[in-house]
Amino acid sequence: MTTQSFLRLYARIKIANSDQSGVKNALIIAARDESRAKIGILGAANIAPNALINPVKSMPSIVVVSVAARNENKAKEFASKHGIPNTHPSYDAIINDPNIDCIYNPLPAGLHYEWAKKALEAGKHVLLEKPSTSNAEQARELFAIAKEKNLVLLEAFHYRFHPSSVFFRETLQKHIASGHQLQRVKAVMSFPRIFPATDIRFNYSLGGGVMIDCGCYNINAIRYFTGLEVESVEKAVPKIVSEDIDGRMDAVLRLECDDNTFAEAELNSSLTNPWFSIQTYREFMPVFIAETDDKIFSFGGFVMPS
Repeated sequence: MTTQSFLRLYARIKIANSDQSGVKNALIIAARDESRAKIGILGAANIAPNALINPVKSMPSIVVVSVAARNENKAKEFASKHGIPNTHPSYDAIINDPNIDCIYNPLPAGLHYEWAKKALEAGKHVLLEKPSTSNAEQARELFAIAKEKNLVLLEAFHYRFHPSSVFFRETLQKHIASGHQLQRVKAVMSFPRIFPATDIRFNYSLGGGVMIDCGCYNINAIRYFTGLEVESVEKAVPKIVSEDIDGRMDAVLRLECDDNTFAEAELNSSLTNPWFSIQTYREFMPVFIAETDDKIFSFGGFVMPS
């Protein structure tokens, strides 16, 4: 779903930049082989096949043309395995290739800002894995650059584009808009301790910590499904597992509603749940729950609705 949504946004840019005589034919042109949107991948990332490479195979108007990795041999092995026709010797080389339209950035979160910025400055559209950056200041800068250059910068929260997510969001927001007050929401996404201490998720310089990992889904889901913004953080209790790294976060946020009232949002995120515990049993399935004055809305497995 991520790839399809990115392509739609990319197609809009092509239409916006065409003259009136070309508007009717813009989408037809996009489907022809010679004008397919050409994507280059930064890094031989494990997420790339499911997030991009495999979905692209069913889409005639977009193609993955190259991959670059810090180790050129690794890039060639990855390209051979996944049917990618070309490789580049470095991230800079693939970003500056004039034959590439878009860059997919699935690097560790701590590297998102640097390489997404370089891609945007080189005039490339960017599909950026979540979370977009390590902090809000970096994210604002990237999206400002994209807006200034009329480029697509999409944060790859794929679940937002699944029909069940769209239906759930519309159902909840219509119910609230009909006069039923939102009182509280809860988002849970946790893992048992399956990642070793050496994993990048526990490396501060690479954007480690639970809130830069699965926790970002909870924040995003709270904002996406309710359509509300976080007014304040009422409570945040981290479980510190190493220097500057939170392995678990339990927090309560305050959401500002349209009628000058507030709703409470609870989130539970963990990378360190013990395998055999009541906590792990309760949090095994990602879930989003919203309570209004008369109903409870629940979306189990919201992260991967398919």
